[in-house]
Amino acid sequence: MAEEDIRIRFGNRLRAVRNQAGISQEKLGELAGLHRTFISMVERGERNVTIATVEKLARALDCGLYHLMPDSVE
Repeated sequence: MAEEDIRIRFGNRLRAVRNQAGISQEKLGELAGLHRTFISMVERGERNVTIATVEKLARALDCGLYHLMPDSVE
């Protein structure tokens, strides 16, 4: 079985954490200082994010960076 691209796995994980937090893409973008369309593109695996962006997203979601990493154990 071929592994999914890390961008897709990260996007899926980000979406799951965001949904669990009960916030919209627009609200996440606002909290992280990022545009809603950027959040959407990240969740679809269309954008490659920097570690600085991962940190912004984690802070906005009030979680550790590791929570956003695919295949992490909580």
